[in-house]
Amino acid sequence: MKTNVFISVCRTLGIPCRTVTNFVSAHDTDRSLTVDKYFDEKGEKIEGVSNDSIWNFHVWNDVWMSRPDLPPGYGGWQSIDSTPQETSGNVFQMGPASVEAVRRGQVGFDFDCPFVFAEVNADIIKWTRDETVEGGWRKAASDKYKIGQFMLTKKIGVDDDIGDTDAENIVSEYKDQEGTVEERMAVLNAARYGVAPSIRYAVYDMPPPEAEDVTFDLMEIDQIMIGQPFSVTVKVKNKNQSEMRTVGAVLSASTVYYTGVLARKVTRQRGNFTLKPNQSEVLSITVTPDDYLDKLVDYAMMKIYAIATVQETQQTWAEEDDFTVQKPKLRLESPDVLRVGQEFQLVIRLTNPLNRHLTDCLFTIEGPGLSGPYRVKFRDVGPLESVVHLERLVPQRPGNRVIVANFSSRQLIEVLGSKHVNVVA
Repeated sequence: MKTNVFISVCRTLGIPCRTVTNFVSAHDTDRSLTVDKYFDEKGEKIEGVSNDSIWNFHVWNDVWMSRPDLPPGYGGWQSIDSTPQETSGNVFQMGPASVEAVRRGQVGFDFDCPFVFAEVNADIIKWTRDETVEGGWRKAASDKYKIGQFMLTKKIGVDDDIGDTDAENIVSEYKDQEGTVEERMAVLNAARYGVAPSIRYAVYDMPPPEAEDVTFDLMEIDQIMIGQPFSVTVKVKNKNQSEMRTVGAVLSASTVYYTGVLARKVTRQRGNFTLKPNQSEVLSITVTPDDYLDKLVDYAMMKIYAIATVQETQQTWAEEDDFTVQKPKLRLESPDVLRVGQEFQLVIRLTNPLNRHLTDCLFTIEGPGLSGPYRVKFRDVGPLESVVHLERLVPQRPGNRVIVANFSSRQLIEVLGSKHVNVVA
């Protein structure tokens, strides 16, 4: 909401402005340009050591302006956050941060470039408690490619009520392609000028640990439709040609808020097994709809988490994956062109994706001819049933309008749909 208001204010003043949604957005609280996660000797995650977090998404604005306070080439799009996450100069504020400076890793420029850089390009560092090393923590693993997976803004001149063809991915404006020399140089450049030397050594300059001979691969889940089961699966292989390896592993699934904060645990299983030389194994647990449906929170997001330790070598591995449980969309049908004062019929179609009855059903409709949200109760919907709801509306003002509908029930909430119409006089 604040983002939309900010866009309206900027455009009213004649300042070009766009909304940016960053998916898998880092929240760096200590200017290390990393997201730090800590584990004990058994591979169990330790909470409270770091306040860093990973948000499923975060939204801010870009404004187009010159930057005479910076060297030539750093004007253009500047990031400003109307919902700032951290203080800057003892005030909750962020920006304007030059997008070009962020892309190049020039985090020494005003304003708040280090924070924006971390949001889109931080490395995730996993630390294991180890009293034999200086500081008591050993760098166990890092993920250089998870943060800032894609960044969307509205594509000019395109409206899509059903799909996402009106979204434009602008991640290349914030960073070069992950894994390229240019992208890694930007990270190292940012670390050189934006991170304390002790942190920089521990994260970027410390020699890597000795080769570890057990590999782990967590199978990522892109999305599932609500009401469907899913599996948490890890592929494990002992690459040692002559020695067995004993592995302890924990697989879990939880519902989370979009800020990455745990909401409710869904399932958690722990086990130990032995791998012969060069042997592979697949670990998997299945999560049923009954396990997770009653535990979903806003945006229906889930986190799967896997951790493992190798007894013989003290190798520690941890990985996580966030995904969204998809909901069906309402399908809205009406004439594309409407006339002021002339009644039209709106058809709303819904298919229940659950093998459960939906009770306490309610449609909320906003559109031309309505002074505000219009709510109408609807009958119970049977398992997997398709239903149709009809409404008659009368447009009051000409112009391009959007009809928006929302369905909710006790078992299924925030099923949305929209349709663009042109109202003529």
